Amino acid sequence: MPKKILAIDDEEDLLSIIKTWLESNGFQVETAKNGEEGLHKARAINPDLIILDIMMPKMDGFEVLSDLRGHRQTNTIPVVMLTSKGETENIMESERLLAQDFLIKPFEAHELLNMVHRYVRR
Repeated sequence: MPKKILAIDDEEDLLSIIKTWLESNGFQVETAKNGEEGLHKARAINPDLIILDIMMPKMDGFEVLSDLRGHRQTNTIPVVMLTSKGETENIMESERLLAQDFLIKPFEAHELLNMVHRYVRR
């Protein structure tokens, strides 16, 4: 059974690219266009990994991550933060909220795939 990845980002083109890359490597990928939708999907599908943008409408990535970590059902799901904001304070906040890793946009497909393989056991 393929491992489930949930990608949460407000950039629809990027979500499409991530979905294509990961599905071509054998993963099942669900997407969400904002933090609120992402939380609902995380609870519904219980993914093996979440790729989470920081800057989004409705709920930013830090709010989503904090909510994920505050619930028993989602508190152990690995999360990779994905953002164009690579400032130290964003990295530190991601670490404080127990994100597993941090990937700065733009990125190469192999960088994302390496991170997914690092946190998802096949």
